[in-house]
Amino acid sequence: IMTLSACCHTPTTSLESYYNTQLDFCGTPSEASTDKPTGAYYDGPTPDASTTAVKGCSDVWVQEMRYRMAVAFLSSVWEKCSSELSKLFLSMKDAECNRRSQIKELMIKATQRQERLWIGLPSVVTPILKELVEWPMERKLVEDDVQYSIRERAQVIQRDEAEHKKPEESKSDAPGLTGVSEGDGNFELSSPLVSDLMCKAKVIEKRSPGMMSSWKVSLAVITSDSFLQLFELPTSCKLHTGSAPEVAFHNLIPPVVVPSMEGVKGGVKFPSSKYWFDHLVPSESFALPNCTVSLKDEKSPTTFEIVETISTSGAAQMFTKTMNRKMQLRAITREEAMDMVDALECS
Repeated sequence: IMTLSACCHTPTTSLESYYNTQLDFCGTPSEASTDKPTGAYYDGPTPDASTTAVKGCSDVWVQEMRYRMAVAFLSSVWEKCSSELSKLFLSMKDAECNRRSQIKELMIKATQRQERLWIGLPSVVTPILKELVEWPMERKLVEDDVQYSIRERAQVIQRDEAEHKKPEESKSDAPGLTGVSEGDGNFELSSPLVSDLMCKAKVIEKRSPGMMSSWKVSLAVITSDSFLQLFELPTSCKLHTGSAPEVAFHNLIPPVVVPSMEGVKGGVKFPSSKYWFDHLVPSESFALPNCTVSLKDEKSPTTFEIVETISTSGAAQMFTKTMNRKMQLRAITREEAMDMVDALECS
């Protein structure tokens, strides 16, 4: 129940974050951005301290992607929890049937003993014993009684929550949910990879500058807001450069594991779903208006380099206002490398 409750809260916070980011980007819900800088500089000189860095960059696609996946994750959790809750309710009905049967036997024995002790009071004991013997124990009647009790208790809890709910909590800041009934659930959203905010997605390799750095398989996403987002893939997924982006993106989401009655009784430890979206946070993010991109020489025909000019902060501002951040990227073929460079230049 706690896992399901935590997952239900995630889409709400993700939607609020996505909506607020969209407002910050556009200015107002009906206003479109007209002065957004786009594109990376292709084959230009390496930026120096005089290159201007765009400040305050944020990517709407990342927030939209997390909202879409939060809804998909909630649907999966709810579907698997439903079966476990059904098993739980069935076990409650079985336990209640057994409890009532045992109580009936104990009360009959107790009454029979009282009858033997109080043989002088048959007018009192006989009606009680008759009522206990005629007490209906059909499974259908017991299940209906238990189901009615559960519904009645749920209605009481719902009324208490409605009475103590704050007025401001009932108002949604997201206009997209206006008029939607709270009883409607299981919303299904399309994959973030088909979003209008995304331009291209490829599985490539990345490497930071340095002698000790190694190539790591990553999912590269170019968004319409002129960002390059790199998601480092887990080593357990066994993917390589050129794999399908849909398969790579699916490996960023952990499997849904719902606690079962057998697992709880057996002492099995279930992973927490609190940090299920850790891999959905980009490991590297580049603002393309601040970047230059260039292909490497013939010795590395599938490799290209991206250099971003970023503003310094803290004590470093005493020496320079900007600094460069480099990253080497490698595709599976020369053609795909050129295709990525063209996409970075035109995004």
